[in-house]
Amino acid sequence: MKKYILNTLIALGTLSLTSCEDVIDLQGITNAPSMLVVDGNVTDVSTSQVITLTQSQDYFTNTAVKPVLGATVTVTDSDGQVFTFKDLKGDGKYVWTPTTAIPKIGQVGKTYTLKITANGETYQAVSELKRVPKIDSIAYQFDEARLNQRDDDKGYPKEGYDAQFYARDFTGIGDCYRIIAYKNGKMLEMSNTVAIAYDAAIQKSSGAADGLIFSLPVRSTISPQLYLAGDTIKVELRSITEGHFDFWTQARLEVNNGGLFARPSANIPTNVNNVNAASSKKAIGWFGTSAVSFSQTVVDPKKAQTGLR
Repeated sequence: MKKYILNTLIALGTLSLTSCEDVIDLQGITNAPSMLVVDGNVTDVSTSQVITLTQSQDYFTNTAVKPVLGATVTVTDSDGQVFTFKDLKGDGKYVWTPTTAIPKIGQVGKTYTLKITANGETYQAVSELKRVPKIDSIAYQFDEARLNQRDDDKGYPKEGYDAQFYARDFTGIGDCYRIIAYKNGKMLEMSNTVAIAYDAAIQKSSGAADGLIFSLPVRSTISPQLYLAGDTIKVELRSITEGHFDFWTQARLEVNNGGLFARPSANIPTNVNNVNAASSKKAIGWFGTSAVSFSQTVVDPKKAQTGLR
């Protein structure tokens, strides 16, 4: 159930908590009017960028999600350059593909405006692309799996290599990040949380973690399970906005609250707004922007360390 709740929150998008944005009341998720669901992110990586558009459905509906087709989707940067996204396969996934002349969209410091015209309505979202530090290294040591690294049903190793990554937060309070780990090219599943950081710590502070090397709880998020000799570990560090960080913080509270009905679901804001404020047609989801840094290594028992704490 907890994993289902998290996946539902993710389906609604990475949503911020700032008061200037619309608020969607999740109390009415059963028999609620269908809304546009936006799941999109623009990065500074030279690769295809995807914005997925679907229609929301009742919370307990088990049918396949319905894609939104025939939409017009553009992203415009703060210099006025327009990037057009096209639904190439008719599946609601709108794609922008890099070219030799324009190898990427994202650039640190620029602001990006998403515009969607679908079903006679126009929606807009704005996000600034924040800075991200370089990943210095990945280290690992041989160990037994901790309780939260065990899953016999999925065949997680009971002993192997516990990894950490090392990076230093920039000076200046309020840098936010998401950490994603890959094992042999597959993104590692984290069934009860997502890995995020505020400055160099897991939670917000008044500057105590500013400009430091990421704390152990952050560094160790790349090991939701142990690695084996010969495994390839890839770490992706993404900058996110503070509102994006606030959403993931709330999502973690929801997924760890003992079940869907342990307490009333919180109102989840969205940064995707209908430009016609009088319209009854609303959107949910999140349009995000990220600068990305990467690091990769192959587990070699001869290079394993000890005392990584």
